[in-house]
Order: sequence, then structure tokens, then C-alpha cells
Amino acid sequence: MLIISYDAIGSNEFDRLLKYPAFNALSKKCAVFKNVSTVFLSNTYPVHTSVVTGVHPKDHGIVSNTEAFPTASPASSASIWNCDENLIRAKTIWQEASRKRIKTAAVLWPVTAFSKTINYNIPEVRARPGKSQIFTSLRAGSASLQLELFLRHRKLMDGLNQPNLDNFSAACMADILRKKKPGLALVHLTAYDSLCHDHGKEGQELDTAFSAMDKNLTVLLDAADSINEEDIILFSDHSQLNIHTVIDPNLELVRKNLIKQTETGYLPGEHNCFFELCGGSAFFHAGTLSEEKIKEMRSYIENNESFRRYLTQDEINQSGMYNSQPRISGSIQRTLLHTSSSTQHAFFGFCAKDGYCYEIAGTEKKGNHGYPLDMNDYNVFYMVKGCGLEPSTVKQGGSLLDIAPLVRKRLGL
Repeated sequence: MLIISYDAIGSNEFDRLLKYPAFNALSKKCAVFKNVSTVFLSNTYPVHTSVVTGVHPKDHGIVSNTEAFPTASPASSASIWNCDENLIRAKTIWQEASRKRIKTAAVLWPVTAFSKTINYNIPEVRARPGKSQIFTSLRAGSASLQLELFLRHRKLMDGLNQPNLDNFSAACMADILRKKKPGLALVHLTAYDSLCHDHGKEGQELDTAFSAMDKNLTVLLDAADSINEEDIILFSDHSQLNIHTVIDPNLELVRKNLIKQTETGYLPGEHNCFFELCGGSAFFHAGTLSEEKIKEMRSYIENNESFRRYLTQDEINQSGMYNSQPRISGSIQRTLLHTSSSTQHAFFGFCAKDGYCYEIAGTEKKGNHGYPLDMNDYNVFYMVKGCGLEPSTVKQGGSLLDIAPLVRKRLGL
């Protein structure tokens, strides 16, 4: 089985994808599911982990792309991403496949670093600040395989720039399919996500993304055909919305001397309070802040131009944010952050209006995600070739959580 992730392409882009030959041809052989619900928090790492476990972030533990405290912008080399497989608290389909002695492969799939059960692994991993990226990548995945494929396909790359990175990923997975013939293979394509962040949904650069993704889909499908692989799932993890204004509520904490600003992000103040910034949503960690100060923070948020509404308790519970394991390195621990949380208002989440998002000051975004699932044009899609489903059918609705049970049934997991 081959699973392909199209990062950040909403269901409303499906008809645009049909204009490209490889996607169009594949869709005619698939059962197509449109206007599908993703999961909250609707960011890449929580969603991808839900797809491969079949459970919400509150159950698998990957509640955000990065660690909670805003030490640095996610795009900065100083940021700490949740890349390690051992952070996942639920069983993944590749772990279950390994127990059945099914060979597995992954190329730049989120949260696969240091996996002990993926046979052929090129993980999406970021080096910790001060560490070598090359050494980290080799340690986190299949070292000899990575070296071999890098030497073979390095001319396709231009650093981490897109669509070059996707070209490299597709070439690597095609080689793995042909030579290793894994029973379960997963590949993550991010050109659309990257270019949409930079240029917005109307940017001409997205034509480049769509064209490259279709060419890479051809590369992957040709490799699958060469080994007679009939079962293929292609899905999108979340949508993106256009952004005109980036808001950083931590600047209010700076003004109140409750947090310290650095060149890349922030350092904690004595009360360990901060806003965790997740794009379309944000969460306030009160630490040891007094109730009076917490009320001041609520008032500031409610009167901010970006504020749409508070997150519901169901949304916060589903996201796993409040009850997750510590996601902070060094001196700040989540147990400290919730010291004052015996009252309901000490920890709260909220979301941005259309056109706004929450990121570290200085971040430039033209598109973003991380919003609650009730935003307009925010559903996703998936389509399935084989797996016992009737081809050339189109259904509306469902959830990305439906994918893992389908995989388990098909592979006998």
C-alpha cells in the first residue's frame, strides 16, 4: 500500500487538481471522499499522526508541530519540532505492520524520527539548536539508505526550497518502491503548503506547486505500477486560509514585563506564563499568574482585532492541549504552567478571524492553518484506489480518522 500526503490542500481545491493529468487519471480509479473533516488542532503533525493512528491528538499525544513555549519562530533553526516517534502514545499503522512482518517505508513523514519499526526511513526531522542537520538526519533514520539516495538525487534539491524538496522526496520513494518493495509506504509532499504560506492561495507561485505535485505523482504512480501495487491512498491533511495580518499576543506580556523578548523569540518570566501560538489558534498558559492578571489577559484578547471566539471545551479536549505531556525543554515544564489552573479560566484557547493568525512577531505569512473546523472552506479530501472500495465513486463527508481503519483492514493488522 502507498499512502501519499498532499499537505495543506483543501477540498475546495479538488476541481483545480483535476486539471492536472496524473491526478485526474488517478481520481477516476478511486473512491473519492470530499468535504472531509480533519482533526483539531489542524496543523501538520497532529493531523498526520491522527491519520496513522486513527485517534484524536488527545489520545496520540502529538498536539502541535513544535514545543509549546515560543522560544523561536517555527521557521527558525532555533525552534524545536515534535519529530520523534517515541512521542506518539498510540499505535501507528507502521508499528502494527512491523509486528506482522510487513516491510515499511517512509519519506519525510512527520513524527517518524528514530523509529525502530520503519525499515526504510528518511524522516522529517530538524536538528536541535547547535546540532548538525546532516548528523541528526542520519541518526534519526536509515543512514546508509539516506546516503545512497542523497548521492543519487542530490541535484534535485535546492536546500529545503520547494518544489525541489518534493522532487527529491518523490524520487527517493520511487527508488524505495522499486528496489525494496515495502508492503506499506508513506510519503509527504509539502510544496503547496510551503508556497501557500509564502504567497497565499491566490499566488501565481501555486501553479508551480500544482504542476510539480502532479509530475511527482506521476513518478510515484509509475513506481507503484512497476511493482503491481494496487492499493493507493492520497489525502490532504488540512486546508489553508489567506492571511493579511499576523498577531503575536506575547508582545502584551512583554509590555507587562511577564515574559522576555529575544532576537528569535522569548524567554520565560518569573510566572512562567505565555501564549502558545499555533497559527489559526492560540492557547494561554497562565503559570503562576494571579487571577486578576489572567482576567487582564482575557480582556486584552477579547478586544484584539484578530479575536474571533474562545475555543470550546470540546475543542480544547479534542486537541489534547490541556492534558498533554510536558512539551517544553529546559526549566519550564507543563506541570509548572498549570499551577494556577485549579480555576477554569486559568488556561484558555481562542481562534483568529479570517485573515488573521497567531505567530511570533516578525513572522511573515500569506497563508496559514491551525483553525477550528467550523471555518469556511476548511474541509479536506481523500481518495482510495483499491482497498476493496468501489472505484469512480464520489462521497461527501467523513473524517480523516476513517483512513487508519481502512489500512488496518486491508493489511490485516
